[in-house]
Amino acid sequence: MAAVASAVSRPGGRHAPTAGGAPCRLLAPCLQPVAHATDLQARRASSQRASTSCRCAAAEQAAPPTNGNAAAAAASALGRPSRHKQYDVVALSNLCLDIVVEMPQLPPADEPSRRALLQQLTAQPPPQEQWEVGGNTNFLVAASRLGLRTASVGHLGQDIYGRFMQEVLKAEGVRNIEPVAAGSLSPDQDQTLLCFVLVDPDGRHAFCSRYDFGPWPLLSFARELPPNVLRVLENTEALFINGFVFDELPQAAVLAAAATARAAGAAVFFDPGPRSWTFAEGPRKAALEAMLDASDVICMTEDEAAAVTGLQSAEAQARWVLARPGACTEWCIIKRGAEGALLASKTRDAVYTQQALRVDVRDTVGCGDSFAAAVVLGFTREHSIPAVMALANAVGAATAMGQGAGRNVASAERVMSLLQSAVPSCTDGRHQDAVRVLHCSLSSIDLE
Repeated sequence: MAAVASAVSRPGGRHAPTAGGAPCRLLAPCLQPVAHATDLQARRASSQRASTSCRCAAAEQAAPPTNGNAAAAAASALGRPSRHKQYDVVALSNLCLDIVVEMPQLPPADEPSRRALLQQLTAQPPPQEQWEVGGNTNFLVAASRLGLRTASVGHLGQDIYGRFMQEVLKAEGVRNIEPVAAGSLSPDQDQTLLCFVLVDPDGRHAFCSRYDFGPWPLLSFARELPPNVLRVLENTEALFINGFVFDELPQAAVLAAAATARAAGAAVFFDPGPRSWTFAEGPRKAALEAMLDASDVICMTEDEAAAVTGLQSAEAQARWVLARPGACTEWCIIKRGAEGALLASKTRDAVYTQQALRVDVRDTVGCGDSFAAAVVLGFTREHSIPAVMALANAVGAATAMGQGAGRNVASAERVMSLLQSAVPSCTDGRHQDAVRVLHCSLSSIDLE
C-alpha cells in the first residue's frame, strides 16, 4: 500500500525517521543577516583545500530555480569531486550488531526481566542468519552506496560478531574501521556491542541490549584518541556524530574528535537522535551545547528538536539553532515524517521545505541515517539545496521500502529509480538535478 513514510523512534535503540520531498519551496528569511562566506569555506581556505569541483551550477543561486529547463541547463556543469582527503566522511563510534529474535510475545519492560532475558540471549551465539549490522553502520552503508569514501572510528571486539561486522562493512565499501581504543583490552572490554531486536507475531518490536543498562559511557576506557584515530580525523572531508556516541565514549573524546576534524577543515554533522531527551541537564547539557557550537549541519526530527530547543514549530526550531550566539551551524534540518522536511540555511538566509514522497513503506528503521548520508554528500560538495533535499528524501524513502537496516538500506539503483520517476511531475527541476548529483558521485568512484 502506498504511504508517506513517517518518523518513528526505537525505544532504547537507534532512530529511523524518513523525510520527504515533493515541492521544495522558499520560505521567509532566517532571523539574522549573515555573510555569504561560510565558516566551512574559511576552514577549507585556511587548510589549503581546493573547493569541490563536482557540484550543480544551480548551487550558486540564492533560491530554487523556477524553470525546469533553466535548472537542467544550470545543473549540467558537473565535474568530479576533488580528492584532497583520504575519506569523504568518517562516522564516529556507535557500531553494533543487530540480532533479530522472533518471540511469541514481547517481554515485560521492567529492568530485572530485561536483564534476565539479555543473559539468556547471550548465553550462546544465535544463528548467523539473524545477524545484521546496525547503529552507525546504517549511515556508513548508505553513504558508501551513494559513492562516498567512508571510514569509521569505533569499537569492535575481536570476537565472531566483530569479525562478521568487519567483513560486511568491507564488502559494502567502508574503507577503514579505526579502533577508538588503543592498547590491550580486558575480556569485558573486548566485546562487540549486541542489540537484540525482539519481534512478536504482529510485527511489534522491542529491544534488549547491554546499551540499556550502563554504566555509561560503555567505552569509558577510551579516554584519549589514539594517534591513528587523529590521523583519520585529519584526513576526512566530513565527520558524522549521533547522540548515541555519548552513551559509548567519554564526552571529552567526542568533543576532541569534532575539534580535530574541524581544525583540519572538515564539516561536522550532528544528529542527537532519540538520546535528545538525555541532554536536558547536567554534564550532558554542556556536551550538547558544545556539539551544537561545533556542528556545521544539525539534523533532528521535530520531536527531538522540541527536546533540544523547547519549541514546537519546525521553522522556529531551525531558526533557534541557527541564531544561537557563536554557533557556526550552516544548515539545520528538521525531519517531519509524513510532512516531509525543512532546511534552514544561514548562508542563504532562507528556509526551504520539501514534501514526502509516497512509497510502499515496509520499515522505517535506518531511514534517518540514510537521509543524513545524502545530506553529507550534498553539503560537502556544495550542491544546490533543492537538489540535496530531493536526493535525501529519495534515499530515506528507498530505505523505507526495504525491511530492516544495515545491508537493507537504500541501494543507489532504487534511489535513482525514485528520482527519475519524480522528474516528469517536478516543476522546478530539482529531481533532475538530484539525478545528476547522484550520477556524478557514483561516477567519481568508478573513475578511481
